[in-house]
Amino acid sequence: MTGGAGFSVSAIKSSKENRNLGKVRPKSSNSDGISREKNLDKADLKSIDDGIKFRAERYSSSSKSGYFFAIMVILTLIWIIWTLFL
Repeated sequence: MTGGAGFSVSAIKSSKENRNLGKVRPKSSNSDGISREKNLDKADLKSIDDGIKFRAERYSSSSKSGYFFAIMVILTLIWIIWTLFL
């Protein structure tokens, strides 16, 4: 059995310290008032579109390679079973 009484006391102390830190740290606030609507006109829409296309192509490529890997595993298993039992 691991842990014991020392572990429990340490966990309780750590929990209390973490709660106290939450009281000390300042809460995050959005003082600038930056919003997505204000920054949308600054965005480079062409690069965003290129990024989306790149991710879509990468997803379809990995999907195809996943199918290829699955087919190869199935064929290998069929070959092993065929050689063992025939």
